[in-house]
Order: sequence, then structure tokens, then C-alpha cells
Amino acid sequence: MNASLAALEFERLKRLLSRFVSTQDGKLLLEALEPSTNLAELEAEHTLVAEAMAYLRVQRVPFREVPLLAPAIEKLSVVGSRLEIEEIEAVQVFLGQIEGLRIRWKDEVEAFPNLARKAGRLPDLRNLAKRLGQAVHDGEVDERYSPELARIRRAMEIARSRVTTKLESMLRSPEYANQLQDQLVTVRNGRFVIPVRTDQKRSMNGNVHGTSSSGATVFMEPLAVLELNNELVRLQEAEFQEVIRILAELTDLIQESAPQLQAGRTLHSEIELVFAKARFGREFDCARPAFSTRNLLSLVKARHPLL
Repeated sequence: MNASLAALEFERLKRLLSRFVSTQDGKLLLEALEPSTNLAELEAEHTLVAEAMAYLRVQRVPFREVPLLAPAIEKLSVVGSRLEIEEIEAVQVFLGQIEGLRIRWKDEVEAFPNLARKAGRLPDLRNLAKRLGQAVHDGEVDERYSPELARIRRAMEIARSRVTTKLESMLRSPEYANQLQDQLVTVRNGRFVIPVRTDQKRSMNGNVHGTSSSGATVFMEPLAVLELNNELVRLQEAEFQEVIRILAELTDLIQESAPQLQAGRTLHSEIELVFAKARFGREFDCARPAFSTRNLLSLVKARHPLL
């Protein structure tokens, strides 16, 4: 068999087919592909590919790599692990992909029965997708998902407004005019500060949180806003801890569906490979073979796709 495959340049043919595969899972499945001598399997596969070729005449079926999906799912196997926001969003993207495939041929069962049957085996994870969508989007945890997070963020807005209002009043005050380098409130080390001339830093009560690159300016936190900044830092830590708690909760939810997710990955790559073969077939004007159980081989206008 190996000598026959080498003579037929089967590995080169697979590399040619790989042009039509977009995801890493699909490429791994293609790498493992070997010829079959099982007539039932061959007929079933060619029927699927023929349906896919027919479907591609009227509609595209996109397959896109989700870069963080594989490491995110692998991470779930580690006890106590917690997915980060971008990893949860990767799971969301993939859930959208498999749901799109799962229902794609639902109303076209008569025209594409085998594709509908294959895609219908994809797991229904709409409830998980809905829950994740409520909690995470645009790179952030949505405060509407957690009343406690909403409360903390409202308190942060108030605290931030208080400290900036106090500092802005100092910037406008004639009392500090000679000490200031600029009329600007900025942040250093997570605390709101104002720019003070280096030669005037001893004339203002406060803590230094950095120096400009030129050395002409120090960034000072006046004692008048010390407690306001402390409160803001405390709230920022509370926000961080609540986000961590939510991410752990969402990780547990995803973990519960890990077997379905893995099954979905497998089926998704199988369907992608079917459509890769279909696109290959259309580009190279391939014809579906008719298999014979007799000792008969008839090749009409046959050609090697690599030649």
C-alpha cells in the first residue's frame, strides 16, 4: 500500500487539498486521511462531497480558525484553571460557528439530506452561548451580568469623579499656580496625580509617583486626595476580584459542556474536510466515481490533478 501511495503521490495530493482547509483541526484531520477499501464508507463520503459540491453552486460555507480555541479547551483539563476573557470569547465564536452549521440545512433536508444529517449531529449549545454572551463581550465582563459588579463600577465612577474634581480645583487655584508644571490631571501607579515642577516639590504636601523623562516634572499625589485615591484603589481591587469570580463561574459552565465542545470540534473539522474536497472537486472539474465489486477498472479521460 505504501509503495502504491508513493507512486500516486498521495501526500502531495493531500498538500494540494490543504489549500482548501482553513482550520488547524481540519488540517490535522487531513494529515491523518488515508485511502479506504470499505465500499459503504466510500459511497457515504462521496455522497456527502457530491451534496457539498451542489450546495457550493448556490452558497458559500466559510470555515475560520479560532486561534485561542484549542488552548482554551486544553486548559479546561487542568483542575482549578480559569479561562481569561479572550479565551471565553474564542469559545463564543466557535459556538456561533457550530450553531450556524447545525441549522444550515434544517430547511433543506430534501435537497441535502446527508449534509443535514451530518450537521444535525453537532451539539446544541445555545444555552451556553446565551449565558456567555450575557456575561462577556467586546473584551469585557458586562456589569449587567452581575449586580455586584454594577454596584462596584458605579461606586468607582463616583470615586473617580471626586478625586478628579478635587485635583482640578487645585490646578485652577492661584495658591498652586507657581508650583505646577501643567494644568493636567494624570494617572501614575494607578493613582490620580498632578504635574509639579521638580524645584517646587517640597512646597507641596504629598507623595511623588514618578518623574518625567526630562526630570523637570514630578507627578505628585497631594495629601488632600490621598484617602479619595485609596478608596478608588480599593474599589478597583473589588472590581478585579468580582471579575475573577465571574470568569471562574463561566469556566465551570464551559467545563460542564467540554465533552460536547470536543465532539463539536471533531464534527466541525469533518464537515470542513467534506467542503474542502468539494471545493477541490469544483476547481479541478472532478467527477464522482462509480464503484464496482467486480475486478474491473475503467478510467475515462482520467488525469492526475498534480500534472
